[in-house]
Amino acid sequence: MKIMQLCVGAVATNCYIVYDENSREAAVIDPGDNAPSILHAIAEEKLTVKYVLLTHAHFDHILAAHEVLEKTGAKYVVPEGDLWLLKHENMRPFRALARGYVEDTPDIVATEGTQVTFGNLTASYMNTPGHTPGSSVIQIEDCLFTGDTLFRHECGRCDLEGGDFGQMLHSLKRLHDLEGDYKVLPGHEGLSTLSEERVANSYMLQAVGK
Repeated sequence: MKIMQLCVGAVATNCYIVYDENSREAAVIDPGDNAPSILHAIAEEKLTVKYVLLTHAHFDHILAAHEVLEKTGAKYVVPEGDLWLLKHENMRPFRALARGYVEDTPDIVATEGTQVTFGNLTASYMNTPGHTPGSSVIQIEDCLFTGDTLFRHECGRCDLEGGDFGQMLHSLKRLHDLEGDYKVLPGHEGLSTLSEERVANSYMLQAVGK
């Protein structure tokens, strides 16, 4: 498995291109903006994008989705709980930043346990609400793409429409309780590991009663 990380858009969203080195089949996770940069990276590596995967559907994670879908023919995978966020009327609070947004219909509506395969890689959805109702962590091998659920030493904000801090704590406990260690690749800022978050993330510690 190879991973390319691109920082895109007005709020510095991490977009990830994950691919199988042998087949060159790929998935793009959270194409938040700057479609030309994402498409250039795909072309440079001669990848075939099979899926565009969303961890959640806030504007800063989807603004490049339409162009990437259109240029690659990939299937669009969106968490069920966030389908409402794809609607144009729900972009209005962010209209200054969400210019040119095009609403696309998902090919696959992801729920707990949804899996998609590209090359020899399998992406599995884990529903982790709190930031949004549909917020999800996508596991691929030993990596957790955590969107805006889990950041390095932080968690996503819960004060936007659909947010719920109680659900966030439940989701963080669920991640804490996973067996073993994982690389944590969040939707913003730096990377981490689950073992680091278990000891250094105050929100995760609150979630497990420490």
